[in-house]
Amino acid sequence: ENAFLDALETVLLRDGLRRLTVNAVVEAAGVAKPLLYRYFGDLPGLVRAWGERRRFWLEAAPAVKAATAAPADEPADEDAFRQRIGAELVANADYLREHPVTVEFLAEELTAQSELSAAFAAARDRQRRPFLRAMLKDARYLRRDHRRAIIVLNAAATYLAMRSRRSPNFMGLRLDTAEGWDEAMAMIRELAEL
Repeated sequence: ENAFLDALETVLLRDGLRRLTVNAVVEAAGVAKPLLYRYFGDLPGLVRAWGERRRFWLEAAPAVKAATAAPADEPADEDAFRQRIGAELVANADYLREHPVTVEFLAEELTAQSELSAAFAAARDRQRRPFLRAMLKDARYLRRDHRRAIIVLNAAATYLAMRSRRSPNFMGLRLDTAEGWDEAMAMIRELAEL
Protein backbone atom coordinates (compact mmCIF):
# COMPACT_ATOMS: atom_id res chain seq x y z
CA GLU A 1 0.00 0.00 0.00
CA ASN A 2 2.82 2.40 0.83
CA ALA A 3 4.44 1.71 -2.53
CA PHE A 4 1.24 2.87 -4.24
CA LEU A 5 0.98 5.96 -2.01
CA ASP A 6 4.62 6.85 -2.73
CA ALA A 7 4.09 6.25 -6.45
CA LEU A 8 1.05 8.53 -6.44
CA GLU A 9 3.27 11.33 -5.10
CA THR A 10 6.00 10.61 -7.65
CA VAL A 11 3.64 10.60 -10.62
CA LEU A 12 1.74 13.65 -9.42
CA LEU A 13 4.90 15.72 -9.00
CA ARG A 14 6.29 14.52 -12.32
CA ASP A 15 3.17 14.62 -14.50
CA GLY A 16 0.46 16.57 -12.68
CA LEU A 17 -3.05 15.52 -11.71
CA ARG A 18 -4.38 15.55 -15.26
CA ARG A 19 -1.92 12.84 -16.31
CA LEU A 20 -2.29 10.74 -13.17
CA THR A 21 -3.40 7.28 -14.33
CA VAL A 22 -3.56 3.81 -12.84
CA ASN A 23 -0.91 2.62 -15.30
CA ALA A 24 1.49 5.45 -14.39
CA VAL A 25 1.07 4.76 -10.66
CA VAL A 26 1.47 0.99 -11.10
CA GLU A 27 4.61 1.49 -13.20
CA ALA A 28 6.12 3.88 -10.65
CA ALA A 29 5.20 1.56 -7.77
CA GLY A 30 6.58 -1.55 -9.47
CA VAL A 31 3.61 -3.49 -8.10
CA ALA A 32 0.94 -5.47 -9.95
CA LYS A 33 -2.14 -3.52 -11.07
CA PRO A 34 -4.66 -5.89 -9.44
CA LEU A 35 -3.22 -4.99 -6.04
CA LEU A 36 -4.10 -1.32 -6.55
CA TYR A 37 -7.71 -2.33 -7.15
CA ARG A 38 -7.70 -4.75 -4.22
CA TYR A 39 -6.29 -2.21 -1.74
CA PHE A 40 -7.95 0.98 -2.96
CA GLY A 41 -10.80 0.06 -5.32
CA ASP A 42 -9.79 2.55 -8.00
CA LEU A 43 -7.63 5.63 -8.59
CA PRO A 44 -9.95 8.02 -6.66
CA GLY A 45 -9.83 5.49 -3.80
CA LEU A 46 -6.04 5.72 -3.87
CA VAL A 47 -6.25 9.52 -3.79
CA ARG A 48 -8.67 9.40 -0.83
CA ALA A 49 -6.37 6.96 0.99
CA TRP A 50 -3.38 9.19 0.33
CA GLY A 51 -5.30 12.16 1.73
CA GLU A 52 -6.24 10.24 4.86
CA ARG A 53 -2.91 8.55 5.53
CA ARG A 54 -0.38 11.20 4.58
CA ARG A 55 -0.16 14.56 6.29
CA PHE A 56 -1.02 16.84 3.44
CA TRP A 57 -2.44 19.66 5.52
CA LEU A 58 -1.13 21.38 8.61
CA GLU A 59 -2.83 20.22 11.78
CA ALA A 60 -4.31 22.80 14.12
CA ALA A 61 -1.50 25.07 15.19
CA PRO A 62 -0.52 24.89 18.87
CA ALA A 63 -1.68 28.51 19.23
CA VAL A 64 -5.17 27.55 18.01
CA LYS A 65 -5.32 24.55 20.32
CA ALA A 66 -4.21 26.63 23.30
CA ALA A 67 -6.55 29.50 22.49
CA THR A 68 -9.59 27.30 22.01
CA ALA A 69 -8.90 25.40 25.21
CA ALA A 70 -9.19 28.65 27.22
CA PRO A 71 -12.54 29.55 28.77
CA ALA A 72 -14.82 31.41 26.36
CA ASP A 73 -15.43 34.25 28.81
CA GLU A 74 -11.73 35.06 29.11
CA PRO A 75 -11.03 38.69 28.19
CA ALA A 76 -9.84 39.07 24.62
CA ASP A 77 -6.45 40.62 23.98
CA GLU A 78 -7.02 41.81 20.42
CA ASP A 79 -3.35 42.45 19.65
CA ALA A 80 -2.31 38.99 20.83
CA PHE A 81 -5.19 37.42 18.93
CA ARG A 82 -4.26 39.16 15.70
CA GLN A 83 -0.63 38.14 16.16
CA ARG A 84 -1.84 34.56 16.60
CA ILE A 85 -3.84 34.82 13.36
CA GLY A 86 -0.73 36.02 11.52
CA ALA A 87 1.37 33.22 12.98
CA GLU A 88 -1.25 30.62 11.99
CA LEU A 89 -1.47 31.93 8.43
CA VAL A 90 2.30 31.92 8.04
CA ALA A 91 2.61 28.43 9.57
CA ASN A 92 0.04 27.16 7.07
CA ALA A 93 1.83 28.80 4.13
CA ASP A 94 5.22 27.51 5.31
CA TYR A 95 3.78 24.02 5.57
CA LEU A 96 2.33 24.18 2.07
CA ARG A 97 5.60 25.47 0.64
CA GLU A 98 7.40 22.47 2.15
CA HIS A 99 4.81 19.95 0.87
CA PRO A 100 4.80 20.06 -2.93
CA VAL A 101 2.32 17.19 -3.33
CA THR A 102 -0.34 19.17 -1.46
CA VAL A 103 0.49 22.24 -3.55
CA GLU A 104 0.11 20.18 -6.73
CA PHE A 105 -3.30 18.93 -5.63
CA LEU A 106 -4.41 22.46 -4.73
CA ALA A 107 -3.16 23.93 -8.00
CA GLU A 108 -4.69 21.19 -10.12
CA GLU A 109 -7.96 21.41 -8.20
CA LEU A 110 -8.32 24.97 -9.44
CA THR A 111 -7.92 24.05 -13.09
CA ALA A 112 -8.97 20.43 -13.49
CA GLN A 113 -12.21 19.49 -11.79
CA SER A 114 -12.35 15.72 -11.93
CA GLU A 115 -13.15 12.64 -9.91
CA LEU A 116 -9.56 12.76 -8.61
CA SER A 117 -9.68 16.41 -7.54
CA ALA A 118 -13.05 15.71 -5.88
CA ALA A 119 -11.51 12.78 -3.96
CA PHE A 120 -8.67 15.03 -2.82
CA ALA A 121 -11.10 17.77 -1.77
CA ALA A 122 -13.18 15.31 0.24
CA ALA A 123 -10.12 13.95 2.05
CA ARG A 124 -8.87 17.48 2.71
CA ASP A 125 -12.21 18.58 4.12
CA ARG A 126 -12.36 15.57 6.46
CA GLN A 127 -8.87 16.32 7.71
CA ARG A 128 -9.64 20.02 8.27
CA ARG A 129 -12.82 19.46 10.32
CA PRO A 130 -11.07 19.14 13.72
CA PHE A 131 -9.12 22.31 12.98
CA LEU A 132 -12.29 24.22 12.10
CA ARG A 133 -14.15 22.86 15.13
CA ALA A 134 -11.32 24.08 17.36
CA MET A 135 -11.48 27.54 15.80
CA LEU A 136 -15.26 27.78 16.19
CA LYS A 137 -14.90 27.40 19.96
CA ASP A 138 -13.37 30.89 20.00
CA ALA A 139 -15.98 33.44 18.88
CA ARG A 140 -13.26 35.90 17.87
CA TYR A 141 -12.63 33.81 14.74
CA LEU A 142 -16.22 34.43 13.70
CA ARG A 143 -16.20 38.19 14.09
CA ARG A 144 -16.86 39.75 10.71
CA ASP A 145 -13.60 41.71 10.55
CA HIS A 146 -11.49 38.77 11.69
CA ARG A 147 -13.24 36.26 9.44
CA ARG A 148 -12.81 38.47 6.37
CA ALA A 149 -9.13 39.05 7.07
CA ILE A 150 -8.52 35.35 7.70
CA ILE A 151 -10.19 34.33 4.44
CA VAL A 152 -8.40 36.87 2.26
CA LEU A 153 -5.00 36.51 3.91
CA ASN A 154 -5.24 32.71 3.87
CA ALA A 155 -6.03 32.85 0.16
CA ALA A 156 -3.04 35.14 -0.40
CA ALA A 157 -0.67 32.99 1.65
CA THR A 158 -1.86 29.80 -0.08
CA TYR A 159 -1.44 31.42 -3.49
CA LEU A 160 2.08 32.53 -2.61
CA ALA A 161 2.94 28.99 -1.47
CA MET A 162 1.67 27.65 -4.81
CA ARG A 163 3.63 30.31 -6.70
CA SER A 164 6.80 29.46 -4.78
CA ARG A 165 6.82 26.09 -6.56
CA ARG A 166 5.35 26.78 -9.97
CA SER A 167 6.31 30.37 -10.75
CA PRO A 168 8.43 31.79 -7.93
CA ASN A 169 8.98 35.34 -9.20
CA PHE A 170 6.00 37.37 -7.98
CA MET A 171 5.98 41.16 -8.23
CA GLY A 172 9.70 41.39 -7.56
CA LEU A 173 9.72 38.82 -4.75
CA ARG A 174 11.65 35.60 -5.31
CA LEU A 175 9.45 33.18 -3.40
CA ASP A 176 11.94 30.35 -3.94
CA THR A 177 14.54 32.12 -1.78
CA ALA A 178 14.50 32.37 2.00
CA GLU A 179 14.73 36.17 1.82
CA GLY A 180 11.85 36.60 -0.62
CA TRP A 181 9.64 34.10 1.21
CA ASP A 182 10.35 35.69 4.60
CA GLU A 183 9.49 39.12 3.21
CA ALA A 184 6.18 37.85 1.82
CA MET A 185 5.30 36.17 5.13
CA ALA A 186 6.22 39.32 7.04
CA MET A 187 3.61 41.13 4.91
CA ILE A 188 0.98 38.50 5.81
CA ARG A 189 1.78 38.88 9.53
CA GLU A 190 1.68 42.67 9.33
CA LEU A 191 -1.67 42.70 7.54
CA ALA A 192 -3.12 40.20 10.03
CA GLU A 193 -2.11 42.47 12.88
CA LEU A 194 -3.90 45.43 11.31
